[in-house]
Amino acid sequence: MVLKLINISKSYGDRAVIKNISLECERELISLLGPSGCGKTTLLRIIAGFETLNNGRIILNEDDITNLPPHKRNVGMVFQNYALFPHLNVFENIAYGLKVRGLKPNEIKEKVKNVLSLVNLEGFENYMIYELSGGMQQRVAVARALVIEPEVLLLDEPLSNLDAKLRVKMRKELKKLQRTLGITTIYVTHDQEEAMAISDRVAIMNNGMIEQVDTPQNIYKFPKTPFVANFIGSINELSKVILDSMGIEYNKKYFYFIRPEHVTIGKGNFVGKIEDVEYLGNLVRYTINFKDIKLISEVHGPKIVFKENKKVSFEIKKDHILKIPKEISRN
Repeated sequence: MVLKLINISKSYGDRAVIKNISLECERELISLLGPSGCGKTTLLRIIAGFETLNNGRIILNEDDITNLPPHKRNVGMVFQNYALFPHLNVFENIAYGLKVRGLKPNEIKEKVKNVLSLVNLEGFENYMIYELSGGMQQRVAVARALVIEPEVLLLDEPLSNLDAKLRVKMRKELKKLQRTLGITTIYVTHDQEEAMAISDRVAIMNNGMIEQVDTPQNIYKFPKTPFVANFIGSINELSKVILDSMGIEYNKKYFYFIRPEHVTIGKGNFVGKIEDVEYLGNLVRYTINFKDIKLISEVHGPKIVFKENKKVSFEIKKDHILKIPKEISRN
């Protein structure tokens, strides 16, 4: 189940929304992560066949599916609003795609039964959609996508309509389900934590392009572009003044970044003033003013140790400084 996107481009009039994207996915979960309007959902809809492309090819298991209609691509899709039929019950919603494909009633019944077990909805076959919670509706949408036994599963912000605690629970279930089935899955989200928690790899999108594809750990620790460095988590940009103080040669062709957890308060050669303290439960975020330069330090633990307007020493861990070219070659 190998999905290959080769030099995909899409424009609406003069506006390019997808710019020469290539990506390969095989039996893994890849998240498309980026700000609103970066092209995530458009790319997903192109894969599903709901949007045409201007250039490029889509290959699924060596077959070119670029010009096939959606129902001939063997791709399952879960929409952001689930797109369930309110006048049909759970069984009928899940069975819809099988009926369209002309399966016999006994086959449909067996396949629906199996997928209901897979998503923990046994016994809810006769419930109407409006009788279900948001989490259950989400499971029905996933079941409907899986029952046709697709080679690729596409999910477009499937948890965005759920409350925070339910989102965490459901993302764990989706991750477990993908691991169990081993199905090639592409997952669109704007939620960084969700993407980092659920994905084998993350594709960071910006302005219609993929900036970096890598594991969640490498995306965070080794961002390859200034956008990725700034987009993922919190980060400090280090000025020439700070680098000079550390004996590091400054090159104006590069950005120099440091993550907040590598700015250590309470020791070191720098002295600044605590300008702001944010208590976030599992960590405390301090804003330090050093010669009118603002730096963020994050300290894990439940206690606020340093108070606002107090002078503190701090250390920047040299080995953790990220040096990233300002101009990125995309060739």
